[in-house]
Amino acid sequence: MSSDTQFHIHHDAPEVVGRRERLGVRLLIVADGAFVASMIFSYFYLRGLNANGAWVPKGGHTLSASTGWMAALPFVVAAIVHKIGTRNRSNATAGIVLLAMLVGAYIQWHQLATMPFIAKDDGGRHFFEGAYASNWVVLGGANLFHYFVGTFIALGLFIRGFRAKVDPTLEHWRQLTASSWFTWIAISGVLCAITTGII
Repeated sequence: MSSDTQFHIHHDAPEVVGRRERLGVRLLIVADGAFVASMIFSYFYLRGLNANGAWVPKGGHTLSASTGWMAALPFVVAAIVHKIGTRNRSNATAGIVLLAMLVGAYIQWHQLATMPFIAKDDGGRHFFEGAYASNWVVLGGANLFHYFVGTFIALGLFIRGFRAKVDPTLEHWRQLTASSWFTWIAISGVLCAITTGII
């Protein structure tokens, strides 16, 4: 059995691999952006339609505008800290990004678990009070998905910071690729916060 721990994954130049990985993430961002845009469109469409007063029914509950911003703030912190971290290559910044993702995931999970607009019918079955509630849950779920993916990426960056032998060119491209994702989820989080702030 060989004790050599070095291995080569790609036969292409690191710049080629880096560009290819970044293109793949950017295509993922375009696809994810289409989903987020459709959810935001649905929110405003159903709000404007308000068929039979079903957007927020009489006696229905809503959440304050600050609720969406609390869930979006960790996205923004992670994007800014990661951008700073790409310049100084500090493992501490990767740790802060990971912490921001974990805190944000907890905040969003807690909001989804304690939302006030679930009612019960006569048979004891739970349902959402109106279209606002349903749309809020979908946008909150999108944020939670972004937190899960962001946490996975941040964890990978944090662990890779402890490796002694990393190709500097490939690492540079991977930092840029991760920066694309963190920037996108910050934009998405802000858009969701603006959307849910308009009741």
